[in-house]
Amino acid sequence: QVTATSNMMQLAFITQKAKRVNCRRLPPFDYLHKKYGFWSQLFDPMVDRCDENSKVIVVEGPIAAGKSKVAAKLAEEFEMVYLPPPTFDEYYINEYGYDIRTLDDRLSVGSQSCDVQKFLTNPYHPNVPMFQFHYFQFKFDQYITALLHLLSTGQGVVLNRSFYTDYVFAKAMTNAGYMRSEALKFYNDIVNIAKLQMLRPHLIIYLDLPVNIVMEKIKKRGISYEVNSKVLTSKYLQDIENIYKLDYLKNIISHSHVLVYDWTNEGDISSIVEDIEMLNFNYEDKTAKKMSDWRFENIQQLRTKRKHYENRYFLHLDYSRNEYSLPELHYTAEEMEEQYKAMKMVRISIYRYVYL
Repeated sequence: QVTATSNMMQLAFITQKAKRVNCRRLPPFDYLHKKYGFWSQLFDPMVDRCDENSKVIVVEGPIAAGKSKVAAKLAEEFEMVYLPPPTFDEYYINEYGYDIRTLDDRLSVGSQSCDVQKFLTNPYHPNVPMFQFHYFQFKFDQYITALLHLLSTGQGVVLNRSFYTDYVFAKAMTNAGYMRSEALKFYNDIVNIAKLQMLRPHLIIYLDLPVNIVMEKIKKRGISYEVNSKVLTSKYLQDIENIYKLDYLKNIISHSHVLVYDWTNEGDISSIVEDIEMLNFNYEDKTAKKMSDWRFENIQQLRTKRKHYENRYFLHLDYSRNEYSLPELHYTAEEMEEQYKAMKMVRISIYRYVYL
């Protein structure tokens, strides 16, 4: 929301596509292939692209709750883009299509990869804390993309979880003994730094399920490393629920709208759509905390934010630092050399295949 000096009409309510029959949006800025340079900052009609549906919605909830289904459907109903959770495939599969996780059996334990599957299978693996930090970075980077997409195209974004709730899992991991409290403190420090330039979501939707139902759904989903996991116990899942409800939702409600649904037997997504349409996102009181991240005194403040998100490297650099008192957060020189030698053999074999 920009002050009244802007020529944009501020609309308070999100509208589903069936009611947006005469909605016309200016062509999007191609942020994937173009830079938001000096002239673009002067003449790009960023604010004019935005409308009542230019919002960030995040669907939260326990594992196997059905978040992806709800998020994708909401994106369809409100003509937004759905961003599924980032995966470790993007990190571990190289440009040749080779999955470097397959090298783990050639490496010492400390040199190995660690992703969601390995964590759920072996939560005491020495690289589990590193895995959690990487996952935060992936989610943070995706959230930057979400904000950049909204400001460049005017199209709203729906996410399945966001980096704002990543600490829920880090805290539960620490409580279960999978991370040291010192690592959690460092983690919280970098998360707080990362938050400084971000804009919190407009709306949080939380799908609530009792722990026993969550465990049933995990079994029904049938992913072997989840079903047989040493991590996904009733105690761990209850801890996640408690941190969500007593910490995250309790605090985020001062800024964002929060809708909580009993999703024990799933529910009617159309009722969520109707509830969203009833929410007022326009708060004229400048002293109110609600939606305060999305109020700007002038268009230049918004342009500056957009430029920050385009230069995401510096946003990552803001929080990046080595903490050598926490050896579990980085590889040793010997482990890195071991990884390099293994990867070198892989590259040689790939080149041979290409030239054959």
